[in-house]
Amino acid sequence: MKIILLPGVDGSGILFEPFIKVFKSEVPVEVMPLTQESDQSILNQVSIIENAVGDEEVILIVESYSGLLAYELAKRNKIQINQIFFFGCFLQPPSLIGKIGRFLPVRLLNIIPSKVLAHILFNRWSSPELNQLLSQAIQSINFSNIKKRFKTIATVQKPSQVIDVPCVYVQATMDNLVSAYNLKTFEELCSNLQVEIVEATHMLLQTQPEAMSQLIHKYLQL
Repeated sequence: MKIILLPGVDGSGILFEPFIKVFKSEVPVEVMPLTQESDQSILNQVSIIENAVGDEEVILIVESYSGLLAYELAKRNKIQINQIFFFGCFLQPPSLIGKIGRFLPVRLLNIIPSKVLAHILFNRWSSPELNQLLSQAIQSINFSNIKKRFKTIATVQKPSQVIDVPCVYVQATMDNLVSAYNLKTFEELCSNLQVEIVEATHMLLQTQPEAMSQLIHKYLQL
C-alpha cells in the first residue's frame, strides 16, 4: 500500500510541502510530479502513472487539475485504487476563468504581482513561506506543457461513466478558481462519495495542512 499525491496544474508537487510536513502515515507517501513529456494528453499522463504504480495498491490524494487524472485512473481500472481524496477538483471546465484561460499567455504567471497571486490562491492565509513556495513552483514550470494543461482544463468534456472507488470530495468555500457547481458532477459520477465543505481557498492542502491531514485520517481505509 502506498499513498500518492498528484499535484495541481503546475505539475511539480512543490506546493505539497506544507502538507507533507504535518501528514503522518504508517504507509509510504510519495509525491508524483506530472510528466514533463511533450505529450500532455490525459491518456498519456495516466498511462505513465499506471506504469509507475504497477501492481501496488494505492490511495490517491489529488489536487485541482489532477482530479481529471484520478477519475480516468479509476475509470480505466488498471491499477488497484483503494480510495481517492479530491481537493478542489473538477471534471468539466471549472469556471469562467477555466474556459477563457486557454487564451491567456501562461507567461503572465511571471508578470502578475506576487501579492495578487497570493491573494487569489491563499487569501487571508497568505504567508512569506507560502509565497516563496509559489515562486518556486512558478519557476519550475515548463510553459509549453502547462499551456497544454490549461487547454485541457478549458475544453474537457463532462464524463458520464460512474466509478465505484470510495471517494472523498473536499470543497473550499472561498475557491476563486473552481466554482461550487463542480461538486454536482462528482455526486453524479462517484457512487461511493463523501463530501466535506471547508472554509478555505482553492489551495486547501497549503493553507490548512493540519486540518486537511486530520480530515484525511478520518476517512483513510488502510
